[in-house]
Amino acid sequence: MSQNGTSPAMRVMNEAIDLAIDGRSPYPDGSEFIDAEKPWAGEAIARAADEGRPVVLVSADGTSRTLIAANGR
Repeated sequence: MSQNGTSPAMRVMNEAIDLAIDGRSPYPDGSEFIDAEKPWAGEAIARAADEGRPVVLVSADGTSRTLIAANGR
């Protein structure tokens, strides 16, 4: 967690929601926002990939990478 108890992924997701309201979200619909440094990140990425959902992987410094699975299960 960081300032105000908000994780980096939560901050990026909130920004994405604001942008989506204006029709300007840079992220694919249905993206799952995951904190890269969390111990469960790998499991969450695998689950999202199995479901065919894009992942926005967010580092502690706020940088993000969008991952799109080639094939879901």
